[in-house]
Amino acid sequence: MLAFAVRRSGQALVSLWAAVTLVFVAVTQLPGDPVRALFGFRPPPPELYARIRSDYSLDEPVAVQYGRYLRDLLTGDWGRGLPSLRGEVVVPGPAVLDVVAVTAPVSAVLLGGAVLVQLVVGVVAGALATGGRWTGTGVYAVATLLVGTPVVVAAYLLRFVFVSELGWAPVNGRTGEPAAYLLPVLALAALSTGYVALISRVEVGETLRSPFVLAARGRGLPPWRVVGVHALRPALTPVVTYVAANLGQLFVGLIVVEGVFGMPGVGGAILGAIQGRDRAMLVGLTTVVIAAVIVANALADVAAAAVDPRVRVRT
Repeated sequence: MLAFAVRRSGQALVSLWAAVTLVFVAVTQLPGDPVRALFGFRPPPPELYARIRSDYSLDEPVAVQYGRYLRDLLTGDWGRGLPSLRGEVVVPGPAVLDVVAVTAPVSAVLLGGAVLVQLVVGVVAGALATGGRWTGTGVYAVATLLVGTPVVVAAYLLRFVFVSELGWAPVNGRTGEPAAYLLPVLALAALSTGYVALISRVEVGETLRSPFVLAARGRGLPPWRVVGVHALRPALTPVVTYVAANLGQLFVGLIVVEGVFGMPGVGGAILGAIQGRDRAMLVGLTTVVIAAVIVANALADVAAAAVDPRVRVRT
C-alpha cells in the first residue's frame, strides 16, 4: 500500500507540472495587452506603462516568465493580480494566496457538500434500485433526467423556483447565511448524482449475482445486510473512481454556480479575473484549482486501493 501511495504521488507531481505549464502558456498567449487595459480609453503614460510591465516581468520573453513563475511557486509565491490605478498612483494588486484564503472556504463548502450529496444520495438510490422493478424504474428515470440536465440549467431552475418565486432562500450568496449554500450545492451535485446512481445501480446489481453474495443469502442474512455490507463495498470502487475523475468538471460547474447564486468563492474570483483580463490572477487561481484537483484525485485513488486491493495491481 505504501509503495502504491508513493508511486501515485510521483504521478501526481508530474501531472501537476504538465498542467501548470499548459495553463501558463495558454493564458500568457491570450490576445490583448492587460496593462494597456488598465488605462481604459486613455493613452497610458509611457514611463508608467513601462514600469508596470517591468514590475510584472511582462517585458521579458515567455520562457523567462515561465522560469520565474516556477521558481516563485516553489518558494511559496503564487503570484499577484494586476494593479489598479488611482490617477497616476499605482495600487498593487492582491496576492493570489490572499484571494484564495478568502474565497477557498466558500468553494470548499460547496464542493464538499456536492461530493457528499452525490455519494450519499447516489449510492443509496442505486442500491435501492436493485430492490424491486418499480423502484429500479423510478431511480433510472430520475437519474437519467439529472444526467441530461446541465449545471447551468439546474442552477437557474432552482434559483427561479426557490428564490424568485417562493422566496425560501437568500437572493445573494454573499450574505453568508447557511441557507445560501443549499441551492448551490444541489445545483452543483445534480448531474453527478445521476451518474453515481446509475453506476451504483449497475455495480450493486452485478455484485448481488456474485457467488459470495449468494452464499451470504444462503446463510439467511437479512436483505439489508446482504446489500449494505456484502454487495455495496465492492461496488464502491467505480463510484470513488468516478467521483475523483469528475472533480475537474465540478470545478467548472463551480464557476457557473457561484456566478448564478452570487457566491464569493474561487470560481467567482476566476470569473472576475477573466472579465478583468487579469492574467496573473487567472494563472495563479487556475494553478491552485488544478493542484487541488490533482491532489484530490491522488487521494481518491489511494482510497479506492484501500477499498479494493485489485486497484494497486491495475494501476
